[in-house]
Amino acid sequence: MLTNAIESSAMTIGVVAGTATDTRFGLDFLAARDIRGIGQSLSASPQAQTQLQALGRDALTAQLIGAIAELHAAGAQAAMIYCNSLSGAVDMAAVKAAAPIDVISPLEVYAELTNRYRNFGLLAANCQSCANIEREILARNSTAKVIGIGNLQIVEDIEDGVAPALIVQQHALDELASALVKSGVQILILGCTHFDYFYRELLEYCDGIRLFLPSERMLQLICQRQPQAA
Repeated sequence: MLTNAIESSAMTIGVVAGTATDTRFGLDFLAARDIRGIGQSLSASPQAQTQLQALGRDALTAQLIGAIAELHAAGAQAAMIYCNSLSGAVDMAAVKAAAPIDVISPLEVYAELTNRYRNFGLLAANCQSCANIEREILARNSTAKVIGIGNLQIVEDIEDGVAPALIVQQHALDELASALVKSGVQILILGCTHFDYFYRELLEYCDGIRLFLPSERMLQLICQRQPQAA
C-alpha cells in the first residue's frame, strides 16, 4: 500500500524500504525537509525482511522494480532505496536500468567513502547486509579493512519503540564504539536506515571516530540530479 507524506514541496520522492517502520522513517526524513514523499514497504517485519533477502536475486530485483514503478505512477520523480539490506540484496544496476525515474541507494554514498578511509566499522541489521556492504567497499578499495556486526534484535527493538538511549546501553553500542576506536577504525557506518533512531545517543560515545548515516547525502545527490527541485 502506498503511503503519502506531506505535499509542501514541488518535488516528490518515492521511498522504498523493507518494513513499514523504516519506510516511515524515510518519509519523516523528507517531511522534516519540506519534501513530499510517497512510501512503499516490501515486508511486514524485520524478520520477514531478512527472509525476503533469501529470495532469488532476480525475484527480489523484479519486486523492487515493480515497487518503483508504482511510486512513479503515483507521482514520484525520483526514488530512494531507504534500506541498506535491500540495496545490497538486489541487482541495483538492473533496477536503475528498468526504473522510469532516478533511483539512489545507500551503496552509492558508501562508494564515495571508500577512498577517504581505510579502516571501517559497520553496524548492520543482519550479516547478509554486512557482507553486501563490505563487498561494495572492497570492490573500490582493496586495501580497506572492515569490522562488521549484524544485529537484527536492534532493529526489532526499534520497531517495538524501545527508547534510543536504552538501545545504546542494552546492546553495548557505547562499548562497541570504544572497541572500534582501539582497533583503529576511522568511521562507523550505521548500515541500516532504522539506526537513524539512535544516532544522536550513540554520537556521544564516538570521540575519535566518525559516525556516518547516508540519508543526507542520498537526498543531496537526488536533488543535484533533479533540476526542477528547489
